[in-house]
Amino acid sequence: MTHWVQGCLHKVKLINFVTYDYVEFVAGPHLNIIIGPNGTGKSSIVCALCLGLGGKTNLLGRAREVGEFVKHGADEAIIQLELYNRKGNNHVIKRVITRTDNKSHWFINEKPSSHKEITTLVKQLNIDVDNLCQFLPQDMVAEFAKMSPSELLMSTERAVSGHELLDIHKSLITLKNEQKSITTTQASKEEYLENLTKRNDYLKDIVSKYRERDKYLTKIKILEQKRPWLLYEKQRTKYHEFREEKKKVSNQVEELRASTQPLHDTVETAKTVLVEADNEIKQVTDDLNQINTKIRRIEDLIASIKDNIEERIEEFKVKEREEASKEIKLRELKNNIRAYEAEISKMPSDAELQQKRDSLNTEAKGIAKELGKIDTQLNETVAEQQAQESKRRQIEKQIQRLNDSRNKKLEILRRYDKDTFEAVEWLRQNKEIFSGEVLEPFQLIINVPNPSNAKYIESIISRNDRKAFVFERADDLNKFMGELRDRKRLTINAVLAPTNFNYSSSHNMATLRSLGFTAYLSNLIECPELAKRYLCRYYKLHNVPIGSNAVDRNVESINKVIGGGLYFSPTNRYHVSKSRYCDDTISSISQIKDSKIFNLTVDTKRIEELNNEMKSIQSSAKDLIARINTMKEQQAKLRSTEERNRNDKNVVSQELRYRCSIVEKIKSRKAKIQQLSNTKINLEAERSRCNAHVKAELERRKTQQSQLYSAYSLLEEKLHQKSLRTISKIVAAVAVSEAEDILSSSCEELTKAQEKYQALSDNVLKEKQYAMELLEKAKKACGLTTNELPPKYKQKFKKYACNDVEDLDNQLNEARTMAECTNEVDPQVIKEYTERKEEIEMYSKEVEANQQKLVSLQQRLTSLHEQWYEPVSSLVEQINEKFRVFFATLKCCGEVLLAEHEDYEKWGIDIKVQFRNSDDLKRLTSSYQSGGEKSVSTILYLLSLQGLTDCPFRVVDEINQGMDPRNERKVFEMMAKRLRLCVDTTA
Repeated sequence: MTHWVQGCLHKVKLINFVTYDYVEFVAGPHLNIIIGPNGTGKSSIVCALCLGLGGKTNLLGRAREVGEFVKHGADEAIIQLELYNRKGNNHVIKRVITRTDNKSHWFINEKPSSHKEITTLVKQLNIDVDNLCQFLPQDMVAEFAKMSPSELLMSTERAVSGHELLDIHKSLITLKNEQKSITTTQASKEEYLENLTKRNDYLKDIVSKYRERDKYLTKIKILEQKRPWLLYEKQRTKYHEFREEKKKVSNQVEELRASTQPLHDTVETAKTVLVEADNEIKQVTDDLNQINTKIRRIEDLIASIKDNIEERIEEFKVKEREEASKEIKLRELKNNIRAYEAEISKMPSDAELQQKRDSLNTEAKGIAKELGKIDTQLNETVAEQQAQESKRRQIEKQIQRLNDSRNKKLEILRRYDKDTFEAVEWLRQNKEIFSGEVLEPFQLIINVPNPSNAKYIESIISRNDRKAFVFERADDLNKFMGELRDRKRLTINAVLAPTNFNYSSSHNMATLRSLGFTAYLSNLIECPELAKRYLCRYYKLHNVPIGSNAVDRNVESINKVIGGGLYFSPTNRYHVSKSRYCDDTISSISQIKDSKIFNLTVDTKRIEELNNEMKSIQSSAKDLIARINTMKEQQAKLRSTEERNRNDKNVVSQELRYRCSIVEKIKSRKAKIQQLSNTKINLEAERSRCNAHVKAELERRKTQQSQLYSAYSLLEEKLHQKSLRTISKIVAAVAVSEAEDILSSSCEELTKAQEKYQALSDNVLKEKQYAMELLEKAKKACGLTTNELPPKYKQKFKKYACNDVEDLDNQLNEARTMAECTNEVDPQVIKEYTERKEEIEMYSKEVEANQQKLVSLQQRLTSLHEQWYEPVSSLVEQINEKFRVFFATLKCCGEVLLAEHEDYEKWGIDIKVQFRNSDDLKRLTSSYQSGGEKSVSTILYLLSLQGLTDCPFRVVDEINQGMDPRNERKVFEMMAKRLRLCVDTTA
């Protein structure tokens, strides 16, 4: 993907968007054009690109809400755009729009994202859907002409350099505005400073008279210092009153707490009785558990005694059954011995069996010798067969190498026409379903033995027919197209060959050789008969002569002899035809291009030789297989004889082993009889021992039953005790509840007293804090750090004796009045004088700082202007040069000028056009030119930007609105030509 630009649009997929249920298409790296009648959804794709790249609906001039772009009847729409990324996997942006709430969900590479992340990615890829120079929807074409020169300049800067030139331009505008603002305010500040200085000079005499008021101001200061101390003393007295009240309530709380103590003791006593009753119940319960455990143990022991009695009785019965079984076993063993002795008397002796086995061993050695001879012959024959198989594989590899040209043709087809390649693969797997002959595409089945002749056949056969499948029967063709074109949606071609066709040439080659021809084109190719009939029927290969360079010298003579049709020289193609209106001969000549497909040839003669050799090897292989099969049959017969001999030996061996086993069985049974006789049991003695054991166990059970009765009596007594203790516990619980109710009533009164005490404590704390705050204010008024008033302040305060704060305030007001009336001087004048003096100093500094700032701004403006002016003027000059050439192609005039101004905000680009000789160059506006003229001017300006912009792609929708067919065609040709020149820089 060498021509792909970072961020270039690669794939678009829309689901339930505007008019589309589902659509998906892949864009190319250069010029992509979508054509179709009105209302087929061309502009819907542009809307999808804008919205999918984070653009707003107002950029499209259509619906206001994004939910209106969801197809009618659907709940949500999906826009998925894939942008090329040379650094890794492509960027896949997906926007899911819901109709009901007009909301969107964003995804980048299937991961949830935000609109901000989408706009950041789009900006990094230099895509700007807000810029009409890059993204021009159908309903915004007229807006391009409405742009002011300054807006057009900024849009062009943004389209060409991303944000570099635009940022510098904006900085120039900002700095210039700042310079104008500072220059405007500087003059007013200097004038204001001069007025302030004059007014303060006038007030100097008034200020000097004001000094006489100092004696009154001194008194005011002392009284103002004394006032907070008087307030502090008053608050301190109030604090002590609250503290005394707090002590009284504290004593009341202690008295109430002392009166509730006996009630606490009563409750504790009742609880103690309740706990003792509960403990006695637990003790009785433990005793009951022990008695129950003892009862269960006795019952288990009685059950165990019963089991012992039954087990002892069963043991005796088992011994009785064992003795009866022994008697039966002895009889069986004696009978077995008699049967084995009778059987062994009927068998051959050991010597006879040994002699028979030796005879079978001698026979086995002879068979093994014969098998060895046959195995040697068989191995030699198999080795010969393997050598022939190796030679066959070598021939197959040679045939495969010769067929590589066919494989290369198939690979070319797969690379450039995947649908046809897929159809070839399908045909090879399903050829048996067709009734007649079916051939693969011509470019696979035509072989040109001499590669230099391939260019002739390639220049004649059309591109569609090269990829066409050839059918003998029409029903097969319909079946093929129905399966692949209609059902699988493959774009393929198929043709029906003529049933019969006589393709004899119209001129004898002997006659044509004198004119430089060597052969007819039909004789220079190899292909199936069915394909040749079609080519001769529709391309007249049997009447297309091929010649040497002499053909180029004999053109006039050839045209007279041939009369009409095609013929070739090594470099040229000639076509001769008769005029429809007269008897003149019309001829055309074109240069032949080198072959790219049919120059891959196959050596069919060598393949045929190798196939013949393969047949010879296969015939020889059949003879070897017959010999091998014969030897294997002989081998199998000997193996069968050998197996029969082995079986006979096994039978003799088994008889020997069986005879020995019978002898051993007789010995073992005699030993068993002896063993059974030695282990005979005395049943009478065993019966006496069993009866004694049962009697003793019955006595034990009687004793345990007596103990069980005693335990049940004790259990009944303990249950009665537990009932009495439970009643005592209930009585104690009632007493505890009554005592707690009385205590709760007393505690409620105590709680109220404690709450009153807490409230007084809070008030005492607040009054104390307030007194401390007043003390701090008093200390601050005098500038003190200690809590005690120094003697010098006490002396000053005594000079102005006051009974209370009100008296002090009267004296303070009197002193202030005298100070204000002295010499009739307004204190505000002094204040204004002081403030004005400070203001004069401040404005003096600001004027000086502004002067320095203006110098700095001018330096920055000069530097930025130098960085910006040359690239912008060069850019506009390049655009102008291309714009003028494009308009000259249309036999019109046009130019693009950089409109300069003192104010950078008013710099712009003027587009001037002239479509009629009677008019002068006029600036492109939204009102003067017609709709078609505006469309032509807009697209030519955008074409002029091509090659200069750094954006990965641009979108223009229905720019041909209002154009006449001539201009539309001219503009399209210029667009195609221009984009071919820029394939390495933009898409």
